[in-house]
Amino acid sequence: MNREKTGALLCMLFSVAYGLGAFSIPLTFLSQDETINARTMPLALSIAGVVISLLIIVLPTVDREGRLTLKETFLGLDWTRAVWFLGLTVAYGLIMKWVGFIISSILFLNAGFFILGERKIKLMLLASIPLVIGLFFLMSYILGMYIAPGEIFYLIGVIE
Repeated sequence: MNREKTGALLCMLFSVAYGLGAFSIPLTFLSQDETINARTMPLALSIAGVVISLLIIVLPTVDREGRLTLKETFLGLDWTRAVWFLGLTVAYGLIMKWVGFIISSILFLNAGFFILGERKIKLMLLASIPLVIGLFFLMSYILGMYIAPGEIFYLIGVIE
């Protein structure tokens, strides 16, 4: 079994577990008979994942000469950078409640740029600040989602 088939098998197992988990999503009394409810999108994603994974597993692959084995592929990856990104993601989740969406997202993007090798501060700020502000206004004012400003602003008395 080559790496494409192994990856497809793992993706299929994840999709099946995700689909089974979708059945535990609670539905209100009125939404139980609706065609589209809270379970629709997770189930559709699960089915699509299973179908695509099965196609990858069943259809033949072309294995050219010189292709790396699964072990060689994993040994050639930059695991240090991946661990930094995992830590960055955990830190982002932990500071989001305290400093809010805007500040934590700008810090997250800039730290991610730094991990990827970008060192121009002006470019990093010009890429992250408009993106985060744009997403904030899209989610808050166009989609009507409430985004909490962050606990620190309540503690220092900026927001009551």
